[in-house]
Amino acid sequence: MLYEVDEKSGALQSVKSSWMPRELEIEKYLITREDDGPSILSEAVFGEPLLLVSNQVRTRNKKRADILAMDRAGNGVVIELKRDQGHLCVETQALQYLADFSAYSGKNFIKKFGQKDTLSEDEILGFVGDNAEIEDLNRNSRVILMARSFDSTLFSMGEWLSSKGISFRCITYTPVEIEGKKLLSFSVVFDRANEALYPVSFASTVREPGYYWHNIANADQEWWRFLVDNQQIPACFENAPGDQGEKILTRYIPGDSIVAYAKGYGAVGWGVVTDPAKYRLIAVGDKGDRLDGNCRHRLQVKWKATAGSLNEGLSPETVRQQFGIYHPVSTSVSIDSEKCRSLIQRMNDKFNI
Repeated sequence: MLYEVDEKSGALQSVKSSWMPRELEIEKYLITREDDGPSILSEAVFGEPLLLVSNQVRTRNKKRADILAMDRAGNGVVIELKRDQGHLCVETQALQYLADFSAYSGKNFIKKFGQKDTLSEDEILGFVGDNAEIEDLNRNSRVILMARSFDSTLFSMGEWLSSKGISFRCITYTPVEIEGKKLLSFSVVFDRANEALYPVSFASTVREPGYYWHNIANADQEWWRFLVDNQQIPACFENAPGDQGEKILTRYIPGDSIVAYAKGYGAVGWGVVTDPAKYRLIAVGDKGDRLDGNCRHRLQVKWKATAGSLNEGLSPETVRQQFGIYHPVSTSVSIDSEKCRSLIQRMNDKFNI
């Protein structure tokens, strides 16, 4: 809820707005589309990356679910949007959709949704990385409800459902129009999941160093040369403190191996994270601000082997066919360690290291 401060009384008054966007309008704002790649739902809203599998998809009983997505673990996520208040019948409807989509798992899920007019198998596996095998896709599903507000009785039902292993989340949204500008705020008001969205972690003690794709964001030769010369990897998003770009870069630990990915060129180099504390957000206009204010999140890495030209990179097809590694669909995706070590050796040989 957004409030206006009454300067005289010091009281808070809720801001009223005549803007009442419909479900399809809200849906449009949630989806980040790439020109020739899959769509990712806004991480700022959902607190996690979600791959859009399909929207306005028909169920077996001819009804339409608003959004079907997939999380990093390969779980299906049914997202139901309501223009006004969410109540018990809304949850029942969402659970019907959940039951329908849960019927497709593993290769059946790929067969049903991994089509040319939706997603390819490569794009699905490129999103989940090594967090899930094909056989495990959509073994568990969950629900996210979005509405202007929720009837509190729905939360009681939600507590019972969560005790039965059905995970779901309720997110409210508030539309406001101020001086011709349309604004939306989002807030998680109920969350019961089998696994914590933000698990407690204690720096580098929680895991061993791993192997990761990292998308360099801009497949441009001068940009790549700049990153190599300055020993950096970038991230974009809102280019603001605390956003997803900062979270991705500061999630790396010393010893993580980073394989640089350039769209259209494939694997163009690899390096090692030495000190995540060397993350910084480049100021607009700084000499390191090479993309006019974009991709200003930076982390220092020690490059081990890099292509002198992007054209020398190992193409996505080569990496998939020879190493069984799918190109990344988002900024950072885990890679199987054994497969990645083979890929690294090939890059060492190809780039004369």
